[in-house]
This record gives sequence, structure tokens and C-alpha cells, in this order.
Amino acid sequence: MASQQVMSRLRWNHFRCLEPRSFADAARNLQMKFLNGRFGALIEHVTAADLQSPELGQMLRRTWLQAGLLVIRGLDLSPDDFASISRHFGVLGPVPAGREHAKLGPGGCILRIGNVRDQTGKLISQPSSTKENVLLDGSSQYRPAERLPVWHTDGTFKETPEAGTALYCRQAPEEGGATCFADAASAWEGLAFDQQRHLLKLDCICSLAHHDAKLRKRNPDYPMLTEEERKRNPPRRVPLSLQHPETGRRAIYGINSSTCFVVEKGQEVEPEKLERHELSGEEDDSVSILQELLVHVTAPKYTVFWQWKAGDLAICDTRSTLHCATSYNQQKFTREMWRTTIMP
Repeated sequence: MASQQVMSRLRWNHFRCLEPRSFADAARNLQMKFLNGRFGALIEHVTAADLQSPELGQMLRRTWLQAGLLVIRGLDLSPDDFASISRHFGVLGPVPAGREHAKLGPGGCILRIGNVRDQTGKLISQPSSTKENVLLDGSSQYRPAERLPVWHTDGTFKETPEAGTALYCRQAPEEGGATCFADAASAWEGLAFDQQRHLLKLDCICSLAHHDAKLRKRNPDYPMLTEEERKRNPPRRVPLSLQHPETGRRAIYGINSSTCFVVEKGQEVEPEKLERHELSGEEDDSVSILQELLVHVTAPKYTVFWQWKAGDLAICDTRSTLHCATSYNQQKFTREMWRTTIMP
């Protein structure tokens, strides 16, 4: 675990002239700790009521862009609270297709994740992508031989991929169920120049149908798209290296369980071949380049391991980070997470 760098109390004095006074008080008391180098920021001494302030939201958004990840502990949020706080970081996007059973909150903008069921035993959450023990001796670094942990960038299969993901923990298992985050921007900067130049030429082809077919092999409870949903969600292309539209930093991108091909920019894939990979959940051999990159980007110097407690809120910038879930005993424990999607 990387050592924690503690910043002195943030000096928000230039904000104190702003009204209302509650914002000035919140800014005066707020403290921050970086979690690994300059990646990941733990925000302390802030309440759920404080987080409704638009001024504080703007301040936290700037920190989010710089640190890539924000975490706040000890919050008691309603669905409306969670949605309102998420909106400080951008417009909220829809829950992906095939997850209607797990929606909640205003307009159905929140996705419930975990193993929560209703009184009849019906699953009302999106299950985890794996039931396996994905950590090896406590390490979250990617292991190509096992294809674990399942590190990914959110939303690469969407017409407009998101800018961020907000996660709120309603109920945490007593053991396991952590989430790991990786600094894909610093990892890109750690690559050799020749490797960067090669990766700049590549695109990832990402398919939601491929994603769901692949994950269903690991967990039979995982939902599948209907034929109509599949038609509304065709494969998308995203760059393997993304330049952040606000910070200008480049990051390793396009790594997702939906990624079924890696091709040169402008290269096309035969429709029959693409459909076969979509429906089978099998990757093309070209995707092996991502496995090599994952070993690099998930090295300890780039990662944060976060063990959830009920009341934790985390917001990651999906244009510059990757993350992965870890396993827990789903027969013994209940885990409930809420997720919102933050659009550019």
C-alpha cells in the first residue's frame, strides 16, 4: 500500500468572501489527503449537507480533475442526495440497457450494484462481474494468465462514453468487496516514447453485447441484452490513448470487458467476424496488447486499494483512471452499491 501524503489544511481563503456562510465554514474545516503520490484525494471534515453547496461542488470538481479520484467517508445519503452531489461533476447519464431491474433514484439515474434481492427473492441489483477471489496475496496487479482482476475503463461501449463514475456504498460486506483504482494518466507517462507512438495509432472496438456475454460466463446471474437492445447498442470505436479534454493529459484508455478487437485507426472488421465475437464473448487475438498494458498500469505505484465502509462516496474520472471490483462471499454477506454516470 502506498504511503499516504498528507497536505496541510487547504487554504480556501479566497473563497471565504462568497456567500452563503455555510460554504465558508465548510471550506475552512475541509482537509485533504492524497492516497498515492498525487493520485486520489481523501476529503475529510465535510458533511452531506455541505456537499449540497454549488460552490463547494465546484471546488471539489477542480480537485477531482487534478487527482483523478475523490473519496469522502461517513455520509448518509438518500437517492436524491446522491444524484444531487453527482451533478456537481457533470450531467448524469442513463443506466445502460438491460439493467432496468436495478434502477432507482430520480428518473432512474442510479444503478444498484451487488447481490440485493427483494422480498420475493428477485434480484434488484446488477451482480458483480465475478465471484472468484481476484486478489493474489493482497495484490491487485493484473495477472494475464488468469485474466484477473477485471480492470476496466467505464462506458467505452457507449455512443458517448462517460467522463466519470460516482459510487456510494450503502452496505458493505464484512470481508472483501473492495474497489481498486489505477492512475492511467501517470501510467501513460511512464511508457517509453516508442511504445506511446505505437499505441497512438490504435483504436479499441467495444461492444455491450460482447461485454455481457463475456461476464455471464463468470457469473450466470449477469443480465444479457435482448435482440432489440443489441440493435440499439452497436459496437463503438474509442482510442487506446485518450487526451483529456479538460486537463490535456493523455491516459491509457479503451480497456473494458466490452473490448473485442484492437485495430489500427481506419481499419475495419468484417461484420460476420464482429458479430461472432459479440455473441460468443470471445476476444480477438489483437486484444492481447491490452493485457500487457494492464500489468504496467496496475503496478502498485499507480494504484489505490479502497476497502468500502457504509457511507463512503467515491468519484473517479473515467477519462484518466481504471478500476476493478474485488470479490466477497455472496452467500454470507450482502453488498449494495449505488452508481451514477457523469457525462462530459
